[in-house]
Amino acid sequence: MERLESRGLGRKVKKTAKLAALAVLIEITVFQFSFWSTLFAKGTSPGQAEVLWEYVAIEEMESAAAGGDGVYVDGQGYTHAPQGAALLRIKGLDRKVARLHVALDIPPGYVVKATVFAQDEGNAYTYQLGEPRTLLAKVPENGWMKIYPYGKVKNLYLRLETANRKGEASAGDMGDLVCRVGEIRLDGRMPFVFRPLRLLLVFALLLLCCGFGKKEGACLPFWANEKEGRRKRLLWMAAYMVLFIAAAFFFVRINPDCKKNLALHHAQYQELARALAKGNVSVGEASPELLGVDNPYDTIFLQAKQIPYQADYAYYKGNYYVYFGIVPELLLYLPYYLLTGKDLPNYLAVFFFFAGFVIASAGLVFEWMRRYCKDSPCYLYFVAVFMLVGSPSLFYLLLRPDLYHVPIIASCMFTAAGLWGYLAGMRRERGKEAYYAWGSLCMALTAGCRPQFLLFSLLAVPLLGKEWFSFSGKRDEGKRVPPLRVDIRRLSAFVVPYLAVGAGLMYYNALRFGSPFDFGAAYSMTSNDMTHRGVNLERILYGMWYFLFQPPQLEAQFPYLQSAAVQTDYMGKMVFESWFGGIFACSLLTWPVFLLHRMGRQFADRSAFWMAVMSVGVAVAICAVDASGAGILQRYGSDVSFGIYLGAVPALFAGERWARRQKMGSAFCLFLKTACLLHVAFLFLVLIQDEGSVNLLTGNPVLFYRIQAALRF
Repeated sequence: MERLESRGLGRKVKKTAKLAALAVLIEITVFQFSFWSTLFAKGTSPGQAEVLWEYVAIEEMESAAAGGDGVYVDGQGYTHAPQGAALLRIKGLDRKVARLHVALDIPPGYVVKATVFAQDEGNAYTYQLGEPRTLLAKVPENGWMKIYPYGKVKNLYLRLETANRKGEASAGDMGDLVCRVGEIRLDGRMPFVFRPLRLLLVFALLLLCCGFGKKEGACLPFWANEKEGRRKRLLWMAAYMVLFIAAAFFFVRINPDCKKNLALHHAQYQELARALAKGNVSVGEASPELLGVDNPYDTIFLQAKQIPYQADYAYYKGNYYVYFGIVPELLLYLPYYLLTGKDLPNYLAVFFFFAGFVIASAGLVFEWMRRYCKDSPCYLYFVAVFMLVGSPSLFYLLLRPDLYHVPIIASCMFTAAGLWGYLAGMRRERGKEAYYAWGSLCMALTAGCRPQFLLFSLLAVPLLGKEWFSFSGKRDEGKRVPPLRVDIRRLSAFVVPYLAVGAGLMYYNALRFGSPFDFGAAYSMTSNDMTHRGVNLERILYGMWYFLFQPPQLEAQFPYLQSAAVQTDYMGKMVFESWFGGIFACSLLTWPVFLLHRMGRQFADRSAFWMAVMSVGVAVAICAVDASGAGILQRYGSDVSFGIYLGAVPALFAGERWARRQKMGSAFCLFLKTACLLHVAFLFLVLIQDEGSVNLLTGNPVLFYRIQAALRF
């Protein structure tokens, strides 16, 4: 036995070593193609380029005379051009040019846009060679450019302009162009740039592609009888959770802009903490001008009349309130303020709740497989957890951890934890009531975060229905009479936490809005009047298309993913922001839900089947609520995607069981690997997208352009 284990371990080590060697080979060959293809190239210098320290139009580049009033050199040797632009001109080349390198010294924090122009054998008039290149001090490899002119180049030009944080040229609007112009080299050898992170990513992808083999431990049944095997799998599960939590901490901090409030109204939870510490539920009073307005929720009118108001607060009878759920406030913001006297940053709140969501999801999948899928292979556990916590919508919350995302991720955590509690209680003979109470408490707390998630409480019906009610098998005159028996203790354990949480929330609502059932969302001072928005079938249907099925808009140019154009013929106000694509269109991992009706026989327990079906149904219902009541926003996709993936996980287990019984396990593994690879690729596109006002480009341009440079061959 020990020999077999040592042989198995030896095979794994050898396979891993081979994949690591292959990853290194790919890094030093494929990704260094430019270096190897120009290894023996000899660069030449055309001499000192003529520099015109001013903005020169394309039609004047050949004839423009030297100018640049007000140009000066500071004490560090940097040249300052007040016009914010310069032109480097090389005339009379009369030779072929394939590569251009500009030794440009740029002070830290400055962004310069470089655009190449040429006159060549095929173009007598000056024309632009491709898109401009963004230059930063910490990304020196961007100074190397491959160009593709027509034949011999007569004149070569390089326009330099100051740029904003998004890399958009804005000569004259961003102050002086500050730089030191060094030597220009033509047709030299491209640099060899070894990137360890890229190597690790390639290695991880190779492990994914080559894993799940028949002889791998990951393909053993999830709940094998061997104690040692179970212990190892538990260690792997713990390591998996730590990996996700560490990744979450990295991504919530990847954009420095999000470490602080992105706008004044993003400090609502911090303001509420200070107000509650003083015994108040209101966070401010309205201005006298606002008190005299007939409809204070028409914010366009308020802006036109220059009437001051606090955007995105709940306004009611002269006072401002926070309509976001109170539970995150009581769990994190208020205790942190009382203990430290400081405000808790929103990005840390998002991280804490996401970390809890990872743990709850891992526990939920563990209990699910232990109860319903003991014969499923181990690797499905890791895929299922990844599906729940790694959806593109939730990944977007991590990349932009602001005020709006706190209650959403908190609701995801509580819902997963609640279902985990239910499943854990179902497995036990004693102490069921404590687990059911814990599950209900978590599910009820979603009402104090994002009330839409309360709909997931319906999943308790197929799961716990048999725990609450039972039927006897007595007969009366030949007929079966099923007298109903109710387990009061278990039903009470389920209901009482809802009543307790509901009472607290109703009291809080009554203090603010005079009604225990009014959560205040309709009083939001947002871009549309929520008090008159109503319910509309057209908005619901459009919302379902965009939330579920809209294909992502991809382009060949970095960063590849663009926001989908939300275009409708709806003759009303359609609220929308950047949207990257429908849930089903962006991930193959969600597609198993379309086979639920065909896979019903693969569920050993019908309660598992109905839970999966109801999860998808709840997601569609939330989709309708969000589309009609709020709009088509990327963060609202998290409400919908959670339910879709929650239903897709059992469907995936059922699909694997069917494929195994049909001797099609290899085909299933191929589908799963493809789906995972495409899913990870889309997460990468979400990471580098540059849509909206807050993204990686605006918040961390050095990392953004390093990623762009790493993708060049």
